[in-house]
Amino acid sequence: MASGELTSTNGTVVWDGIGILRLRYDGTQAGLDTLTSSLWTRLGERILPVEALQAVEVSAAGLKLILRDGADPLQSVTGGQVVMDPYDFPEVDHALAEEIAGDIRRTLVRRDVPSTAAARWLLAPPAAPDRLEGRDASLSVANGQLTFAYKRSAGRKKKALGDPWSVPLGDIVDVEWTPNQGRLGARGFLRITTAGTPVERRRPKHDPAAMLTDTGADVDALLFAARLLTRIRP
Repeated sequence: MASGELTSTNGTVVWDGIGILRLRYDGTQAGLDTLTSSLWTRLGERILPVEALQAVEVSAAGLKLILRDGADPLQSVTGGQVVMDPYDFPEVDHALAEEIAGDIRRTLVRRDVPSTAAARWLLAPPAAPDRLEGRDASLSVANGQLTFAYKRSAGRKKKALGDPWSVPLGDIVDVEWTPNQGRLGARGFLRITTAGTPVERRRPKHDPAAMLTDTGADVDALLFAARLLTRIRP
C-alpha cells in the first residue's frame, strides 16, 4: 500500500494507505478570494474515509477527489458555489499523485465501494454554533426546532408565519445556501424548504424561511447550513 503526503497550493493531502485521507487546508495562499481564504482557514483539517469517494483523478492540473453524492454535508449545501473546490488540489508532485491515486483506486475496488449516492453522511460537518446572526433575522437550533427571530428591519411578508417562527427539524427537507455575489441587490442567504413550502417562492428578502446574510458572514452561514443538514438527515 502506498501511503504518502501530497502538498498542493490549496493545502496537503495525507493518505494513510489503509482507508483514510486527511485534508489540511491553507487559507494563507496568495491569490485566494476572500470567501475561499476564510473557508480554508476555518476548515483546518477534515477526515475523509475512502468510502466517501466515487473516484480520484490526476491530471496536469493536479489531483481531484470526486465524492459520492450525499457523502459530505458541506459539499451538498454549497451546490458548487464555493469559488475553489475543497477536493481539488492543484500543483502537486505528479508522480506521487499518480501513486497515491492508484492505491486509493485499488482500495475502492477491494472494499467494493459503490459509486451511487451515500445512504448517510460519511464526513462530519465543520464545527458551527447553534445560533447564527443575519441581516434580517437570527437563526437558532434548540429542543428539536429551528427558530427564525426576525429583526425590526424585516418586513410584514417576512413575518407572515409569525415572529418568531419555529419549525421542527423533522419538517425541514432541504437547506439552501448562497453567498454574496458582490452585486447590488445580490445578497447571500440561507433558506430552508419544508413539505409545505410553495413551489413559487418569494425572494429571500420577503421569504419567511430565508435569512439574508451579513457582508463577510458567508462562511458562518455555510457552516451553520452544513451542520443543519446533518440534523435533518442521518
